[in-house]
Amino acid sequence: MDDELLDLVDRDDRVLGTINRKNYATFMSKKLGYLRAVDLFIVNSAGKVFTPVRTAHKTIAPNGLDFSVGGHVSSGDDYLSTVVREAEEELYLHIAPKELEFLAKIISEEIRYIRCVYVLRTETTPSLNTNDFVKAEWLLPDELVAKIDSGHPAKMTLRETVLLLKDHLKNS
Repeated sequence: MDDELLDLVDRDDRVLGTINRKNYATFMSKKLGYLRAVDLFIVNSAGKVFTPVRTAHKTIAPNGLDFSVGGHVSSGDDYLSTVVREAEEELYLHIAPKELEFLAKIISEEIRYIRCVYVLRTETTPSLNTNDFVKAEWLLPDELVAKIDSGHPAKMTLRETVLLLKDHLKNS
């Protein structure tokens, strides 16, 4: 997927052009704009989050804790259809957009991403695509944060986003 074509957007999420994913280093050094991405938390009725561990060959956060699902929004695509497609690719999970709760749209200056984050409530434990993940477990948000705080590798934005999820679950 390193040759994936992505939309380059401004801070208001308006398309400026396209960039090849493999050119991320250039994109970051020149601060050309932002890329779009999606993340999904799968949550069961006990409030536990399906938390996979990434494979060792991943460029970002190898062997790290991850969102239940995540991915880049391809050029010309939108956030919602991307999260549905990524759930199918990463977890073999068929979901309909109406099953998803919107959690937040987050602009990250540090990694130059605009991320839409969703929640899916289900009792189903998904299957793992072994090209992406080596294992997974159901964790309460506080357990997930504790693992990250104790030094377990994780995606850079996972901890802060789990805290948003925790508030969302408390208020819903």
